[in-house]
Amino acid sequence: MDQATIVSYALGYIGVAIAVFLMVLPALAVFSLLLLGVGAAQVLLLLINALAVGLYKAALRMYHYLLGRWQSGHGGRLAAH
Repeated sequence: MDQATIVSYALGYIGVAIAVFLMVLPALAVFSLLLLGVGAAQVLLLLINALAVGLYKAALRMYHYLLGRWQSGHGGRLAAH
C-alpha cells in the first residue's frame, strides 16, 4: 500500500465518523433536552417538597403551642381519669 491509499482510507474513516455523528446528532439533542427538562422538574419537586415539609412542621409547632396553652389554661396538664 502506498501512502496516498492509506491517507485516503484514513480520510474516508474520518468522513464516515463525522457523517454518523451528524446522523445521531438530532437524537443526542432530543436526549439532552429531555435530561434538562427532567432535571428542572426534579428541582421543582425538591422545592415543593421542602415547602410542604416546612408548612407541615410549622403547623405541627403551632398545634403543639396551642395545645400547651389550652392545657395550661385549664389547671395544668390533663390527668387520666
